[in-house]
Amino acid sequence: MFVFFNAEDGGIKLSIEQQPVGWAGTAEELAGLLMKNNVNTSSDNIFHSSDVDFASEEGFATDDAAHEMIDAAFNIFAN
Repeated sequence: MFVFFNAEDGGIKLSIEQQPVGWAGTAEELAGLLMKNNVNTSSDNIFHSSDVDFASEEGFATDDAAHEMIDAAFNIFAN
């Protein structure tokens, strides 16, 4: 699967196969979306938009905050 993250309105929008599947405001919510959509870190293609790198322009406190949220979600998800 093609899995894509965007920073948007202080949260993360998740798209799979170019179809939006949800928005998460916390790492826990994002982990839930990953689980619900059977994302597999070892076999899926996982990418993010440049807005994740410049997250402060998308409502996050810092530019690193979106990456931290995605990393935390994967740690919760642990797949």
